[in-house]
Amino acid sequence: MKAIHLFEFLLLVLLISCRELIDEPYPDYHPVPVVNALLKAGYTLSVNISLAEKLDDEQLGFTENAMAELFVNDRYVEALNCDKKGEYKSTTVVEPLKKYTCKVAVPGYDTITCEQIVPKEPRIVNIEHINIAGKDEEGHTYPAIELTFKNDFKTRTYYEVIISLLMGGWDSKSFEETVLETITDPVILNEGLPMALFSNEIIPDSVYTMHLNYFTGSYSSRNGGPMITDLFPLKVELRQVTEDY
Repeated sequence: MKAIHLFEFLLLVLLISCRELIDEPYPDYHPVPVVNALLKAGYTLSVNISLAEKLDDEQLGFTENAMAELFVNDRYVEALNCDKKGEYKSTTVVEPLKKYTCKVAVPGYDTITCEQIVPKEPRIVNIEHINIAGKDEEGHTYPAIELTFKNDFKTRTYYEVIISLLMGGWDSKSFEETVLETITDPVILNEGLPMALFSNEIIPDSVYTMHLNYFTGSYSSRNGGPMITDLFPLKVELRQVTEDY
């Protein structure tokens, strides 16, 4: 009898704790300009200018009548031209260790000033590929790379590693970015992110070797044998990025 009463009590609690949809309109929100830009050394600069709207708006309101001016090391360089949907293009190629400032004037709003210094190029010491680094939950093996690079341990520095595969073999024309497999490297685990985007917070030395298991997503069997992970030509890119990135 106690067991039956206990079950009935739990069922009652579950019924009471169900979710209820509250249909209330979003509060009034006055649009404000938003400026986004990604600076990459060796490439021209592109700035996206939009208006932040209420949460129930389906898409951003792009601004095509703004004036965007670019300064390099505090010297005026050029006015950016609007290409499409609020995207303003420059002709200036971004270089490391230079300060880039963008002043954006949207009619009816205060001028927005954004600035950033592009980090220096990081130095790769060695890359080693491991064909079989472990097995996933389904028993499929996965490969890994061990990337050794220089680290400025006296300064808080931020890095990103991108692994791209040439899925179609050497005849293919484009690399496809892949994702990490089981993360075991302590520096990546310290960040708590499912990607190789990290700081040197716990790297005390001037050189560090990072272990990165990665996923190819392709398996094959030969002559009726077990399924084996397919390997592809790959590209490993080490970036030094800013904290804002």
